[in-house]
Amino acid sequence: MTEIIELIQKSLSSDLLHKNTIPVKNNPLYGHCYIATEALYYLLDDKEKNKYVPSTINVNGITHWFLKHKHTSEIIDITKSQFDFELDYSKSRNRFFLSPKPSKRTLILINRIYEKDSL
Repeated sequence: MTEIIELIQKSLSSDLLHKNTIPVKNNPLYGHCYIATEALYYLLDDKEKNKYVPSTINVNGITHWFLKHKHTSEIIDITKSQFDFELDYSKSRNRFFLSPKPSKRTLILINRIYEKDSL
């Protein structure tokens, strides 16, 4: 899973940000939590995917996405290093992604990953 996470992080770019998100200089992970989390989820094999649920937490009025293990509550937060403080994941809630299939931006990200490395 570490390899997939690194590929996702290396494949993020400002053109993948939501149209209302302003890029933050020197913070390449900022604003990418949704598509990074969604990409990881869909890149996992079915056995691993069934262990995790998408989750969110409110961070300064913004919804932050990550995966949480269904049984152990282990957190996989690909973009957590965008913050210079610890997040209180105990305040998170499990969610579904915004659509039943990967979003357009997530599909672009997944395609970039496959182009860089054959998973």
